[in-house]
Amino acid sequence: MKILDNFANIGKAVLIQSIGLQKNYIEVKESETSVIDYNNAACTDCKYKAFIQAFAPDSEAYLSACETCRNCPHKIFTQKTEYKKIYHNETNRFGYKPRLKTNAIKLLLLLHFYHPDRFGIIKNIDIRELAEHLHCDIKTVKNNLEILNRYAYVTYARTDSYIITLCLNDYTSYYLPARQGGRGFIVLSKKLLSQILEIDTLVTLRIYLRQLISIDNLNAKGGPFTAISNTYKDLKRFLPEYCKPNIIRKAVQTSNDIFTITLNTNGIRFEIKDEYNAKKQKESCYQYYIHQLHQFVMDFNKTVTSVNVNNSIPARYAEYFNDRQTVDYYRLIHFKDYEVEDLAMLSLQYSFDTVIYALSSIYKTYILKDHEIKNLGGLVRTAIMAQLKTSYQAA
Repeated sequence: MKILDNFANIGKAVLIQSIGLQKNYIEVKESETSVIDYNNAACTDCKYKAFIQAFAPDSEAYLSACETCRNCPHKIFTQKTEYKKIYHNETNRFGYKPRLKTNAIKLLLLLHFYHPDRFGIIKNIDIRELAEHLHCDIKTVKNNLEILNRYAYVTYARTDSYIITLCLNDYTSYYLPARQGGRGFIVLSKKLLSQILEIDTLVTLRIYLRQLISIDNLNAKGGPFTAISNTYKDLKRFLPEYCKPNIIRKAVQTSNDIFTITLNTNGIRFEIKDEYNAKKQKESCYQYYIHQLHQFVMDFNKTVTSVNVNNSIPARYAEYFNDRQTVDYYRLIHFKDYEVEDLAMLSLQYSFDTVIYALSSIYKTYILKDHEIKNLGGLVRTAIMAQLKTSYQAA
């Protein structure tokens, strides 16, 4: 049985599509701002107040009067309530794919832990293993692979009776900036995956995955946040019509260990437990990548010795050793601690395999030619962005 990755990056857009897009709605946000109170006695006979009342807001006279009032020593402030309408349309933001049922969602999550390469391709997946992880039969896995393929979540082909090669179709978009259609990703640990795979009810699965995304979004804006509250109206926006409050309450009152649930008359509070906290998961993932990078350096340097002696190039490092005609021998690589930390951060943002692939161009361009590297992290990021741009244009 293949060893699953300890952590996986899963695109938020894909995850939201799979559990169901929210219905469109308008949110009205209320805020208090301080404004000059023109009703106070000092403003009664002021000509600048008269200008502001008489001239259009985009006129020079109006703007000049406002500037004078801002600098007036007699001004008095008052509080003004402002209302702003925010339009929420997840179809425009994330794109549309049909929502999935329980086993298809779980299968989609599970596939991300099978070490996809930088293009989202996974080779030699044994569907019998998938069935074992999902606690279902092989026919169920086959049926759900067909569903994922039909709805364009994945593309796959069978290479043997039980072996497939598969591509996670939107994988490269996980790491794109927002202006190019990227919507970010959530980091899941293998431990959290095991809890998710134990959820039996589709409504529970949809609700819990939404909360994981929402808490991660809050932490992306600042934090740390470990809890989020939803009204029943909030929850119903991404659930089927039949999900009334009593069904929602029943769905979250499970023995599942991911959240501490607090029910009240207006809604539900979800507090994520420490071992599943996305922020802490990312820290664990960061440390994991540091370990993996040290391991990569050790393995790579052993390979260099072998290649220099007998020119035996393993497929894993083919991108590093395809310029034999230009060098007499291949060099070992050595990274400073802060460089490893930079590469680990890039691995969190763009995936470990993407960083290793980008390093191959730095190796051939700088390390083999003994050129000084002042900012390894910056060089690797530039290589990754060029690679992502190429992938985006090709798509």
